[in-house]
Amino acid sequence: MRLVDFLDNSSALFCSEAFKAKFIDLDNNISLSYPEMVNVSINLAAILAKKGVKPADVVATYSPNSVATYCCIFAISRLGAVWLPLNTKNTVDSNLKLIRLSNANFLFFEKDIYKKVSSSLNGFNLVDVAFLEKNKIAGVSFSALKQPAEEIFRSKRNFSTEEKYDSVSSSPEQNMLISLFPTGGTTGDSKLAEWRGNTWEAIVGIQKRKMKITDIPSCYLISAAMTHASGIGSFATILEGGSIVVMDGFSSEKILFAIQKYKVTTLFLPPTAIYTLLDYEDIKAYDYSSLRYFWYAAAPMSIDKLKVAISIFGPVMVQTYGQAEAPMICTFLSAKDHLKALNKNDDSVLGSCGKASPGVEIAVLDESGDPLPFGFKGEVAIKGRLLMGGYYNNIEATASIRLNGWQLTGDIGVFDEEGFLSLIDRKGDMIITGGFNVYPSEIEQFIWGMPDIKDCAVIGTPHEKWGEQVTAVIELKKNGNALSEDEIIKLCKNQLGSVKAPKKIIMVDKLPKSGVGKVLKRDLRARFWKNEVRKI
Repeated sequence: MRLVDFLDNSSALFCSEAFKAKFIDLDNNISLSYPEMVNVSINLAAILAKKGVKPADVVATYSPNSVATYCCIFAISRLGAVWLPLNTKNTVDSNLKLIRLSNANFLFFEKDIYKKVSSSLNGFNLVDVAFLEKNKIAGVSFSALKQPAEEIFRSKRNFSTEEKYDSVSSSPEQNMLISLFPTGGTTGDSKLAEWRGNTWEAIVGIQKRKMKITDIPSCYLISAAMTHASGIGSFATILEGGSIVVMDGFSSEKILFAIQKYKVTTLFLPPTAIYTLLDYEDIKAYDYSSLRYFWYAAAPMSIDKLKVAISIFGPVMVQTYGQAEAPMICTFLSAKDHLKALNKNDDSVLGSCGKASPGVEIAVLDESGDPLPFGFKGEVAIKGRLLMGGYYNNIEATASIRLNGWQLTGDIGVFDEEGFLSLIDRKGDMIITGGFNVYPSEIEQFIWGMPDIKDCAVIGTPHEKWGEQVTAVIELKKNGNALSEDEIIKLCKNQLGSVKAPKKIIMVDKLPKSGVGKVLKRDLRARFWKNEVRKI
């Protein structure tokens, strides 16, 4: 299936009451009903075809969160082209690398971004570019794009995601390349993960089972980058016929006000953004009674801050685990799981990422690729229809993460006896100090719980005697009064022991983060290892 099929088969097009659902852009004062979005996507697809875009061509969107970006996504999909999302928070150079890597031949640009990069596009294999402006796409106004559209571009397909995540389909559309998603690039240059029809259908199918909303109308709020998890998670709501409220950029006040005003039922934020929300002084002044799912993922979350979030937003926190190669929702930690663990004071479950989602197999493997029993640490491996097809034009890299029918994640994890998976760390983040293996996440979890600490990252830095020393890089809350370096080290030593306790504390104004809020430990390490011959 294609992304536009979620729109064309949305309940909003078949139930008169659901016509009230809209795509709402808070920054550009644009609102489209579902029938209007269908017309816009058809008319825009016709424009793309006239400009020379063909099925299977790669078309990129390089624009902020907006309803106009949705219009482009659906038009790309309706034409049978492949969507490449480019995050505006990435550096220009990294996005240009992705354009070249994908062989994209058409780009949708936000006009101000284009002015910054146009001189760098010489030599790219571009058919053309089109601009997203406040009230126009490709030079055509929204009022014109909303008009009834040519029937030739209208979808004739009907499908249902019910139960399909448990089965294997042989239809051509299941194997059709739908989108290319950049990998995180936190440990090196990004690659492009191929998401085919079965990947998208599996993601939405799992959401439909695990995140149902039956008592009130659905409304999904996007404030984190829609090029990543926040946008991906919206397609289940689109199929349900719920409203999509879009804002660009993070503002605690604006997010909390939108939840109250639009009766938001679902939103996604990475933990670092949730920490900022929790620090907002008027957080308790808003009504969150509409929330059903406050979805967090992309990085580990402080258990102490998670407990605070539950106390403020209610029993609505849910967590998933995934990566570009195994997207989004390999595991699920439900709101009930959170509440049960909270009532039992079970921090091990609160610190887990949940149990395997329907239709997904997860194993923890030893170095030989054999599954380990619960309680043993090893590399997390995945099977299931939501896996990527492979790395785009990179057979060798794809083969390097496939073993005995499993796809390796590079994450170290452990199952408990109930099937909850806890992630210990990234395989490459492990610190070897004095011959001992130390996993930073345990230390980070403890430091996160200290007063006035907003975020931290624990890395290994060069040490003549131990090889690496455990070093904590800390970002304080605004106007925070930090403990001294010696006090932090002493608290860690008392709780974690001398091997795991940081030997050095570094205070920074801001930790370097990727466009989706992950701390770039690669950049932190580079400061300390750049003059070293060895890198471990």
